[in-house]
Amino acid sequence: MGATDLTEVAIPLMDISTTVLAFENLNYSVQQSTKCILQNISGSFQSGRLAAILGPSGAGKSSLMNVLSGFKVKGVKGQILINNESVDRQRYRQMVAYNRQDVMLLPNITVQETLLYAADLRMPSSVAKMHKVKIVNEIIALLGLEKCANNQARVLSGGEKKRLSIGQELVSNPRIMFFDEPTSGLDSESSYQIIAYLKDMARQGRCVVSVIHQPSSDLLELFDDIYVVVDGQCLYQGPLEQLTSTFAEVGMVCPQYYNRADFVIKMASKSSSDAEKIRMLIDQMKTVPIQNGYNNNTRNYQNGNQEQKLLDECDNGSQYVISQWRQFVILTRRTLLGTVRNFTLTVLRFLGHILFGLIVGTVYFNIGGDGAKVISNTAFFMLILMFIAFANSMTVVLTFPLEMAVFIREYKGNCYSISAYFFSKIVADFPLMLGGITCFQIIAYYMTGQINETERVLIFWCMCLLMGWYAQIYGMLGGSLFPIEVSPFVVPTTLIPAVLFSGFFIRYDELFDVFKPLTYISPFRFTFEGISMAAYGFDRKDLGCSEMFCYYRKAKKVLEMLDMENSNIWVDVGGMAVLIVGLHLLLYVSLRSKVR
Repeated sequence: MGATDLTEVAIPLMDISTTVLAFENLNYSVQQSTKCILQNISGSFQSGRLAAILGPSGAGKSSLMNVLSGFKVKGVKGQILINNESVDRQRYRQMVAYNRQDVMLLPNITVQETLLYAADLRMPSSVAKMHKVKIVNEIIALLGLEKCANNQARVLSGGEKKRLSIGQELVSNPRIMFFDEPTSGLDSESSYQIIAYLKDMARQGRCVVSVIHQPSSDLLELFDDIYVVVDGQCLYQGPLEQLTSTFAEVGMVCPQYYNRADFVIKMASKSSSDAEKIRMLIDQMKTVPIQNGYNNNTRNYQNGNQEQKLLDECDNGSQYVISQWRQFVILTRRTLLGTVRNFTLTVLRFLGHILFGLIVGTVYFNIGGDGAKVISNTAFFMLILMFIAFANSMTVVLTFPLEMAVFIREYKGNCYSISAYFFSKIVADFPLMLGGITCFQIIAYYMTGQINETERVLIFWCMCLLMGWYAQIYGMLGGSLFPIEVSPFVVPTTLIPAVLFSGFFIRYDELFDVFKPLTYISPFRFTFEGISMAAYGFDRKDLGCSEMFCYYRKAKKVLEMLDMENSNIWVDVGGMAVLIVGLHLLLYVSLRSKVR
């Protein structure tokens, strides 16, 4: 595949043939720590050459990569220049692609579909569908993914996943590409293939930089330039051929037939006899002119001595190549496809609702119209609400965190906005939630012999739907706030207290005054009240009685027993609406905090 094919459809970010990325006096520190991870580090990388970042563990390699890619903004000071120009955050994010060490893919989407969705999100709407398909097929051929093009990502090997993640970045034809340990977890042959692909991309005119961990001699030979980091400072930058000779100038001689990468890492890790030599090399690198036409010592900053914060935090919609509506449509379509192929979220979810509806309908068979079984009938109401709440919250709480890494990577890659992703997740899961609850409610409602009046059936269904909607968003919120190991415990345990204030286990007027306000934030209170009103409110006629005497033969007596004789169905609907809207806002804020 030639580079010209991709250039025809990529956004023309800079009208130049050569790209030089230079960084000067970068400093990076973590707020929770006083340690400065990067200390006045400078250097440059240019297109057409494959560069490797080497260094011992903890030297700051990945931190440098995160800063240069724009993923790290807080705690960063210094300058990043593209061809001697300072670039704002929006434009920079359009020019740079970052492939992190952990491969983040949607497991139920095939290789070809993954690349096509990436093309839809990263290319303008004016590009024809056939042209996108052609480019995707060429990327598949370039990366050697023809045999697994129709396989879902979850069944791919480690090397295939790495190549697919690289292919996603190639779709937009970025000028600058960063890779954080792309060979991690791969065998020697797969590692060689990955670096060979990076070499080809560099030869096509891109600036390609990769953090590499202990490469073999054969692997090292594929790189053109080497950048060595030690203690957050530059120990060496230059061509691979001059690596050992530069170290030899300060008295550190590489033995014959010794792996040069191992030698450099070994020397950089020493802290005793060679510490002075290491310091000499670091000082020597500070005097080397940066390859952007300016010398590191004579560079005049635009703001004088004032430290300039790297990259503006400002964000707006102009940074995306397609409209937010199109982002929403593409994301919804992709999420629906992945959800339909998820056995847990589709087949088991529907079967669970149907099976439990049959079980509940059998256990509480035909009790809805019997005044002697009112207590059991109200227990049935609470049981179905609890099932709906837990079934719909737990299904999303297990899947939402798994997609969070993909969301953050694609958002940082300028693919779509938070709003588009937020609404797509809600809309995509809503039909499944609606279908499952409807099937469950119809089976359970009629098997238990509830009153067959259209208005009451609709109110009953509406309350079940509102509970399912609340549970869906609650599960998503829990999945976004907590790690996957914690969220399956936090979500159900925090729902349990809300059940206590539903009005079923204890009447409202029997609660201590300090607990009464909690009933107004309990979704079970509003939905249980609404279902009870649907069954026994609205001037229902007397119930039948299977025994000699039924105290609750009159429906009004049931509402008095539940302390609901003065309840209003619209208050229940409004209360649930407020809670659901509040959860949506919290989920949106949570997503924003994740990407910050």
